[in-house]
Amino acid sequence: MDALLQELPVHQSLARVFAAVGQDGFWRALVDTVRLLVPLDNALVALMTGGQAPRLLIDFDSKGGADEQEDLAGYSAGMYLLDPFYQAATAGIADGLHSLASVAPDQFLHSEYYQSYFRSVVGADELQFMVNVDGGVLGLSLGRRTAFELQEQGRLLCVRDWVLAAMRRHVQLLPPQGPATEAGVGDLAALLERFDARLTVREIDTARLILQGFSSKAIAQRMNISPETVKVHRRNLYHKLNVTGHGELFALVLRPR
Repeated sequence: MDALLQELPVHQSLARVFAAVGQDGFWRALVDTVRLLVPLDNALVALMTGGQAPRLLIDFDSKGGADEQEDLAGYSAGMYLLDPFYQAATAGIADGLHSLASVAPDQFLHSEYYQSYFRSVVGADELQFMVNVDGGVLGLSLGRRTAFELQEQGRLLCVRDWVLAAMRRHVQLLPPQGPATEAGVGDLAALLERFDARLTVREIDTARLILQGFSSKAIAQRMNISPETVKVHRRNLYHKLNVTGHGELFALVLRPR
């Protein structure tokens, strides 16, 4: 009985979640309940569909300033192409609670995207409740400045099934949504083609994987080539784009001056 009473705020908050299914206050009630289980710094709900910029449905705990709006605008304008969760969603992912470590490339934490964008917008770590719905994958992103501990992930796994069920039912009860108003930028290959650098298909693939945070070894495995050949492709594309490294490549492609 004592343990049950300790969890009473969670049970009361859970009642508010189910009362709000299909209503405007649903996402707030859900995030507030999750926050009782683990501390969060931010939360965001997005619908992810291949070939389109993610539809950002609601953003919690934003700073509300110009920088925050610029960050979200930058995400929709092309940064999403480097988002591991977006990549996983569009490649096909099972319903569940997914960690950043489970979907990110092997060198993601050392990538320019993580260092200069992700860490300042989301934090050091992210978890997402993801559920397949009509029109794409619905993701509830939970961001934090510090890493989620295994015990905390375990608490969220305990509530995973009802969270996913509530998310799916909420979407089913909403009126039909119109088509996305903002088309995606295509893919990283389309962004690279703007520079008319006559990159080969292999060089474009190499650039894409570098930007996403894959190591040379991982790139070689994914492209079924040797690490030495990866180095050749890397050197050639840097030369053609007149950049000296990963950081300049990121700035050129995702943050054009």
